[in-house]
Amino acid sequence: MGTLGKALGASGGYICGSRALVDYLINRARTFIFSTAPVPAAAAAATAGVLFVQSSAGEERRRKLWQHASSLRSTLDSAPATGRSVIIPLLIGEESKAAAAAARAARARHFPSCHPLSNRGARQARLRLTLSAAHTHADLARLLAALKSLDFRL
Repeated sequence: MGTLGKALGASGGYICGSRALVDYLINRARTFIFSTAPVPAAAAAATAGVLFVQSSAGEERRRKLWQHASSLRSTLDSAPATGRSVIIPLLIGEESKAAAAAARAARARHFPSCHPLSNRGARQARLRLTLSAAHTHADLARLLAALKSLDFRL
């Protein structure tokens, strides 16, 4: 099972499996039964995304993305390394402080998402930074400067 969104720049998802699994899902998975086939443009976008990922240009883009993530993580001593990801959570604590930090970051043209207490527990609100291969070193430097201006401990 996988997604065709975000990294591939398309929408939808896929499941690979045995004929028995596919038949079962076609006949029993309610969300599949009541959905429609993707439009041709979405199927073409997914195909183009898969082909790009398999290309040398796709490999170069992945290398750059992981380089960005490594660089940012090494600068942020509070970013927990719970696996390999280009999504970097920054624990802020109180929900109001996290919301204010997200708003200030947005005004500085950085757009982290803010995860409130309700889904994390008391004093566990965080900003969620998501990197892209399209970011430049200058973008990362501006992000770090914006985090410092938020009084975030680096």
